Amino acid sequence: MQNVSKNSLPAANNSYPSASPVPESPEHSAHTTRTAEDILLARAKELAKGQRHTTKKTDIRCIEFALSGMSFAFEMHSIREIMRNSMPITPLPFLPKSFLGLINVRGEVVPVIDLAHYLGLSRPKEAKEVLKSLIILQKNEVAVAFPCERIVRIREFSKNELQPTIAAQSQVIASLAKGCGRGGITLLDADAFMLQLQKSLNTE
Repeated sequence: MQNVSKNSLPAANNSYPSASPVPESPEHSAHTTRTAEDILLARAKELAKGQRHTTKKTDIRCIEFALSGMSFAFEMHSIREIMRNSMPITPLPFLPKSFLGLINVRGEVVPVIDLAHYLGLSRPKEAKEVLKSLIILQKNEVAVAFPCERIVRIREFSKNELQPTIAAQSQVIASLAKGCGRGGITLLDADAFMLQLQKSLNTE
């Protein structure tokens, strides 16, 4: 088990035992039935890696996800990848309750955050199958993953479409929200989120 310092989030660690990569569904197979969730995951992966481009001019491109019955989003440039939430999590002692533990992503140790708990939200169920997707955020050399109920869609809109967050669900959401978009989606600031995680480790 890797020792994690309380002064910083774990960065890449290639010495962690390698795990088998999450299998990806074939793009075209007569024997495989793909669900809408599969298609969204595949497209979100490509967009997060910058493999697709659009001629439409937009200020903000983000991935919308469902969490505790609410709609949130992070901007595309902050999302490294999206995968199924099927990897085993190694718990660690003496860390804040929002830190679920570590996962091994192709030999890299990545901390997993319970985003619902961190944002002060309640989940109707604790079963892992409810949290079907895993989003990995990246800032510089630091990566953080969090499970969510599902990937909803890719959203594109301009900055003037964002409305101020008048009544946030919690103080944490209010501190991270860049604003609200169409359909009640709350756009979260990934940089501010990562900075808050660093501070929470330093104060625990």
